Amino acid sequence: MPADATIVEIDKLKYATPELTVATGTTVYWVNKEVMPHNVAFKKEIVGPDAFRGEMMKKDEAFAITFNEAGEFDYFCTPHPFMRGKVTVE
Repeated sequence: MPADATIVEIDKLKYATPELTVATGTTVYWVNKEVMPHNVAFKKEIVGPDAFRGEMMKKDEAFAITFNEAGEFDYFCTPHPFMRGKVTVE
């Protein structure tokens, strides 16, 4: 992960930065700081024609997505749907 990476930590059953605004082409890294596994998932039509679920992350594991198109991208944790976040790409 680059030193200047855009990071969203997952801790205490929430995304530490639930709303994030980035430039087109930015890679966002989610890092799980809990023992409990979490992921980043998008409903159908949010990042493509199909629903997308990132891999489950164990403690200190990371998952990254590069946002190449402008828009608002709402996401959630599959096993904990009350955990929600949004990336706005400009």
